[in-house]
Amino acid sequence: MMMSEKEESFKKANEVVHQVEDQWHYPIMMKYGYVSDTKEGIGFVRSYNYHHPITEHKVTCVTGYSADYFNSSSGGYGLWAKLEPHLKKFQNL
Repeated sequence: MMMSEKEESFKKANEVVHQVEDQWHYPIMMKYGYVSDTKEGIGFVRSYNYHHPITEHKVTCVTGYSADYFNSSSGGYGLWAKLEPHLKKFQNL
C-alpha cells in the first residue's frame, strides 16, 4: 500500500536529525559544566542525556512536539523553566 503525500511528508519530517547544540537545554547544561552523552536526536520528540563529570549527576532533557521537560538522577523533574533552578542546587557539591 502506498503512502499518501501527507503521510510521506510526515514520515520524512519525523526522520530529521537534530543536533544537541541546537536544543533549548544545551546552553543551560553547558553553563553548569555538564557533558552531553547524546550528540543528536531524531524525530519529533527526542531525549538527550547529560552527566556532570565531577558530581556524576545525570540529567535527561526531552524536547520536541509538546515535550520540553527534564528528569534527573536526583529525582528532580519538570518543565524547561525549572531546569536551571534545579541545576543550581548542585553547583557547590
